[in-house]
Amino acid sequence: MLLDNDKFLTKMAKAFEDSKTARTVYLTMKRHSYSTKKIREAEEASEKATGDTVMKADAQDKEYSTLIRLTSGTKTKLSTLVQPQDLDRFMVQYTNIIKINMDALKKKERKKAAKSAKEKAKAKKATA
Repeated sequence: MLLDNDKFLTKMAKAFEDSKTARTVYLTMKRHSYSTKKIREAEEASEKATGDTVMKADAQDKEYSTLIRLTSGTKTKLSTLVQPQDLDRFMVQYTNIIKINMDALKKKERKKAAKSAKEKAKAKKATA
């Protein structure tokens, strides 16, 4: 479901709150280009038919929107399209929400401590 930026951020915060008990939240971010595969194929076909090569604008000159998707569980799928001029403001709010909800992350189990204890026990047996 495509939402505007502010609604997306509020629903993202709610999804993180819900994920503290049972769910996992996946976030993806990518550049959004407006051309689809059908449009590109049609442009290539018209170039081949006419035999003329069309000069295209440099891809670096274009400003692209950013597509951000959130998936939580099987039912919650949200997305928003952030325009280039709104990206700085959006990213500040986005990172604040992520920072606030970092406390729900699981700590990594350390296996090196367990190995060193076993190695110490073996070393004691070897010297005895």
